[in-house]
Amino acid sequence: MTKLEALCETLKNKFKAKTEAKGNVCYIEVEAEKYLEIAKELHGVFDRLLTVSAVDFIKEGVFEVYFILYRFDGRIYCKVSTKIPRDHAEIDSLSGLWPNASMHEREVWEMFGIEFRGNPMLRPLFTEEWTGPPPFRKDFNWRKYVAEVYHIPQATR
Repeated sequence: MTKLEALCETLKNKFKAKTEAKGNVCYIEVEAEKYLEIAKELHGVFDRLLTVSAVDFIKEGVFEVYFILYRFDGRIYCKVSTKIPRDHAEIDSLSGLWPNASMHEREVWEMFGIEFRGNPMLRPLFTEEWTGPPPFRKDFNWRKYVAEVYHIPQATR
């Protein structure tokens, strides 16, 4: 068993997570209530938070929120994901562990409308004068928005 496989197995048992080691990546899926807890566990193991992002699974009515970590020793990655309901899209912030999480979460908040509890930076960055819904949600009709807001009827074609 490799160190990465051992890490996955430990996290699987401790957090009742779904895990898989593939190449140099450990994939972990946890319940939303364990998202911050597992992040705290991994904080001392990995050197860098690379990103925080989301995927909109509109048909399932959920967002997948995830973060990716990197460890220089062994050149390994770890992707931790969880699912939260679209109609109550909020989760704990990682910004208390990794300061750079604030900006990543800010972008996810702005583009998907997901609240990150404890993140002090949740304010518009790209969409300062935006009046529409979060633009990366799958139910956002950008053509209709452009036609209505900017009075460009050909945008609906």
